[in-house]
Amino acid sequence: MKKIDTTVKKESLYILIWTVILSLLMQSVILILNRWDPSILWGNLLGGGAAVCNFFVMGLFVQSALGKEEKDAKNIIRLSQSLRFLMLVAVGAVGYLVPIFNVVTTVLPFLFPRIAIAFRPLFEKRKEGE
Repeated sequence: MKKIDTTVKKESLYILIWTVILSLLMQSVILILNRWDPSILWGNLLGGGAAVCNFFVMGLFVQSALGKEEKDAKNIIRLSQSLRFLMLVAVGAVGYLVPIFNVVTTVLPFLFPRIAIAFRPLFEKRKEGE
């Protein structure tokens, strides 16, 4: 098995930190609105965990696609997209079908990595000369 690239680790940690921050924010808003119950927490843990796992697995697939021929790399990325999409659909279905999970707080964290990526340019250090 190949060693996990430091970039994959670093970016996955970045997504994990933002997912935790946004999850805490979501939990706080729900608590302030006096709508909190344990299903909110369980759904958030399931969805947030799936979102971070999804991003990490994407990084592993991209890492494995590097250095391959173009056709092989495209097939690896397509396989990655399909498998990760099925995983998120399965997690969403569990959040919907199992009463211990709140479906909204299960699915909403799927957006957290995109939000984290959108905020990334605000926190990157500019290189000298730019």
